[in-house]
Amino acid sequence: MMDPISIPALVFVLVLVAYGSFSTSSFLNGFNISNVLVQVTPLLLIALGQSFAVGTGGLDLSVGSTASLTAVVAATLFVPLGAPLALLVAIGAALLVGLINGLLVASGLEAFLVTLASMAVVQGIALLIQPVPGGEVPKAYAKLAGLWGNIPVALPFVLAVVVLAALLLRKTSLGTNILSVGGDVHVARLVGIRVERTLVQAYVLSAFFAGLAGLFLAARTRTGDPTIGASFTLDSLAAVVVGGTLLTGGRITMAGTVLGSLALGLLPNVMNLSGVSTFFQTTAKGLILLIAILLPVLISRSIARRRRAQEGNMLRSRIPTGKEEDAARSGPMISV
Repeated sequence: MMDPISIPALVFVLVLVAYGSFSTSSFLNGFNISNVLVQVTPLLLIALGQSFAVGTGGLDLSVGSTASLTAVVAATLFVPLGAPLALLVAIGAALLVGLINGLLVASGLEAFLVTLASMAVVQGIALLIQPVPGGEVPKAYAKLAGLWGNIPVALPFVLAVVVLAALLLRKTSLGTNILSVGGDVHVARLVGIRVERTLVQAYVLSAFFAGLAGLFLAARTRTGDPTIGASFTLDSLAAVVVGGTLLTGGRITMAGTVLGSLALGLLPNVMNLSGVSTFFQTTAKGLILLIAILLPVLISRSIARRRRAQEGNMLRSRIPTGKEEDAARSGPMISV
């Protein structure tokens, strides 16, 4: 069953699809749909990882730079090392970034400041490796970002990654620990959760998914672009929040993250096909996202108020009335 807080994201996607379908006949064209899915793929992968970091009550501003670094490392090493080893080294670089972030956050530093700093450092390393887009990506690997008819080749892979993220969240102790730490870190400590280890694991996961996105971007562009991930940092946060995951932590919805990513991919596509001026698109996107972000917050508060009201009613129902107290004091009435 879908988390109610994700419903606005679902409505957002349905409205975009309906508007796009009625405004232009080319929207439902198979090629356009495939193009949207390919464009959304790196954002979705990064947003899935971002969800784990946000779920702890933090955030990861280094995901875009991590994706860029992974793409650059892979494109640089494909020829000298071969594809398997190049991919391992690239993912290893991403995991190292996540490990460093996690250790620093776990030590008590603010996640915002830690990941802001690592964003700059990692971006600088990517530029040192490839100051301009370069490297070489094998044609066979580049097919990962291609189409099989009108179906993206990477679609089964992406679906598997989404299922993996959902299973990690809902079916493992790690997911439970992340939600507990994000809900109340002090209570999490009291019940025996190793908070520091959980934080490290969350940021390693965030970097891992960003690394997967970087590998996809390398396949799509067939090069290592040191700045290709820059736009995904804020977009991934927007996708996570639009989907209903709370920035305060303690609540994650992977279905909402998927819907939020899809909405952010559909929005520019629909506006472009509808002939909306590029000067107006940024303003329109900001306003629409603001509305989409506010709705889950309002729904979450409404649910919280309803729960508090129900708990209050249950407590009041357990408190004896004045007559019941008198009857309890006088004891049973026996008539002779």
